[in-house]
Amino acid sequence: MTDKARVRIRIESRSGSETTVQKARGDLYRKGNHTYIRYEEERSELGRTVTLIKLEENQIRIVRQGDVQAEQTFVPGERRIGFYHTPQGRLELEIETHELTSEAEHGIGITRWKYDLYASGTHAGEYRIKLLIQEE
Repeated sequence: MTDKARVRIRIESRSGSETTVQKARGDLYRKGNHTYIRYEEERSELGRTVTLIKLEENQIRIVRQGDVQAEQTFVPGERRIGFYHTPQGRLELEIETHELTSEAEHGIGITRWKYDLYASGTHAGEYRIKLLIQEE
């Protein structure tokens, strides 16, 4: 694989009995020891948003830019501050990550993590995320 590749992305998010699946196509590229996955989210009532996922050893950072802006960082055993901003307003987030495992090589494969989300200080749920990246 070259340092840049077109990829298929599948993100499965579970909270309680609810599961949502998001699929996209995007670009994967590497810079140093980091892998970046960039894709445009499916258009929604919230408008156009481009997402960048930065995969590092034992850390994931997700940055969304566009009509929705958000930033979340996941580090096992740590609480990190983030935010979610829409035209309706800004919400402060706190993310407490419990697990992060990866069966991915240079970003290709499966990465999973589990975390508790707090919005404006209130527990908003426990989430399990499965990120599958495949070369096109």
